[in-house]
Amino acid sequence: MAPTIWRHLDFRRLMAALTVSQLGSKLAREALPLTAVLVLGAGPMAMTYLGIAAALPALLMALHAGAFLDRVRRRPSMIAADFARFLLLLSVPIAAFTGHLGMVQLCIISFIVASLTLAFDIADQAYLPGLVRRDEILKANATKEASLATTEIVGPPLGGLMVQAFGGPLTILFDAVSYLFSGLCLLGIKSPEPPPAPRAEVSILQEIRAGLRLMGHDDILRPLLWARFIRAFFSGMIGPFYVLYLVGELKLSPGTLGLVIAAGGVASLIGAALAPTLTARFPAGPGLIVAFALKTLGLACVPLAGLFLGASPILMIGLLVAQQILSDGSTGYFAVVERTLRQRRVPPEFLARTGATIRLINDGSMPFAIFLAGALAETLGLNTILWIAVTGYAFAPVVAFFSAVRRLRNV
Repeated sequence: MAPTIWRHLDFRRLMAALTVSQLGSKLAREALPLTAVLVLGAGPMAMTYLGIAAALPALLMALHAGAFLDRVRRRPSMIAADFARFLLLLSVPIAAFTGHLGMVQLCIISFIVASLTLAFDIADQAYLPGLVRRDEILKANATKEASLATTEIVGPPLGGLMVQAFGGPLTILFDAVSYLFSGLCLLGIKSPEPPPAPRAEVSILQEIRAGLRLMGHDDILRPLLWARFIRAFFSGMIGPFYVLYLVGELKLSPGTLGLVIAAGGVASLIGAALAPTLTARFPAGPGLIVAFALKTLGLACVPLAGLFLGASPILMIGLLVAQQILSDGSTGYFAVVERTLRQRRVPPEFLARTGATIRLINDGSMPFAIFLAGALAETLGLNTILWIAVTGYAFAPVVAFFSAVRRLRNV
């Protein structure tokens, strides 16, 4: 990426905070559901409740969090979220080692940590444009996404091996420590953050409505928002059962699961790193539509892999790796381009609110999707749920195609 970005000491501190905390999260991402499955013997409905607990904060809090974060400086909020996540996750291994861990605690911790992560992510996306120059935003986003993709390569396989060697609760302890490190890095940033833009004395609901109107009137961001909704809903039908399906139905070990997911990290790294080059050479709008289509193909590889269980383990694992490559590679590209579009098209005083709208659409529909999938899984089976999700997801590129996104040429 551009040398000017890496010469920026405070950007390096921000990157250190994000990279280490993300590495910890990737180490423990599968540790929480694996702890539920392997330690507590959780079944489909228990995993449904755990998935809903993690998804509910976006539905309940995203818009209010965005309006609040547009009123305050973002960095102190990120620091507070990091330290709180450290303390909360620390309670999981303590409870496990004292014999008091249960599904109720896992669901509560998952809900609160997801709430803090929601606030952190909204603040982070709104904070970046004030830290780097406007002409560096695309490269800064690509740098962030590539760095986070690197943690996807290292974290899951290492996390899977750690779960096998030490158990899920101890792996979660590493995640807790990573948030402590992240908060300390953010404390070291010296660049003054621009103060919140002055605004009239209005209620938080009025500010929320203003942010929604801005997104609703933008002919590029609006259809991307609808496509995101479709993507999020049908991805939400898969997400809570991904570990259960691969470990329970396809009999993958935690270590193999981590290696499969690492392939997605490599693809995400490549997709994010190539985003500035691709947007300079090819129209950005059609690129986003292709990204949606590729992810649809990737998701189809998950239930396809189940067809080869017992018949061809190599082909089965190959399809799971293909899913990670297609899904995560397209997501890495999409994340960089869509976020940069939003940060350039939206005034700074609206960045947190528009970011919160994205999180609401992206994650707010998931509790309904998870509950629907969990209820149907008891009678239809996981494989049928996966095919329903893939079919629904296919409408995301269609929505983006029949909009102004198709004619978008540059970021």
